Amino acid sequence: MASKAGNRWVGVKAHMGYNQEASDAEWAALARALEVAAKRRTGPKAVTVFIDAQAAMARIASEEPGPAQKYAWEARIWIVNMRERVRDVRIEFRWCPAHSGVAGNEEADKWAKQAAEEPDARGVEWMGYKDRYGRRPMPPPRSIANLKREIPERKCEEAWTWSKKRVRGRKYQMPKTIHQNNMVARGPKRLAGRYHQLKTGHCRTRQYLKWTKNANTAECGWCKYRT
Repeated sequence: MASKAGNRWVGVKAHMGYNQEASDAEWAALARALEVAAKRRTGPKAVTVFIDAQAAMARIASEEPGPAQKYAWEARIWIVNMRERVRDVRIEFRWCPAHSGVAGNEEADKWAKQAAEEPDARGVEWMGYKDRYGRRPMPPPRSIANLKREIPERKCEEAWTWSKKRVRGRKYQMPKTIHQNNMVARGPKRLAGRYHQLKTGHCRTRQYLKWTKNANTAECGWCKYRT
């Protein structure tokens, strides 16, 4: 999170732990920006937060259960705090394009990379909370976004391991002489799947069912042709 004071950039560099996603950092930074504004000695009359993640702006606007609900609540608390101090305070969230030469955004990206790579160097703090006894800071617990990403990755790995155990030899492997057809690749997934089944001889035709011993004859059930 970066802001400019005079001719120099000031802000906060925080490491969130190793069980968070990039989206968690976007949500946390938005809530942290509101916290910094709310804790100013004199109540601000206008607060403008620039962010390059439209999804983070949309998530903060909703308090529904799910990833970043904690940061959505925090953002709302700091907004209420500022409005209690200054009744007509104007709070705006503005989107800015990433990696497009916007000075503040480029500075924030540089600091984010530094915080991720060197969490214990050059003014990088650990974003966390106190333990149950309130004695020492701890990194945030594993985020829901991190869990949601791991689930499909683990399912994919399990499916790949399962398929390798069942496939032996070249029975279910596409011949090396067959190459991907670009027109098929751009088509609907259902149609592309049927096309490749036909090309490899594994479409559920009567001939295939006869070969797999799931039918008594290879005769077509529609036109009565022998295969």
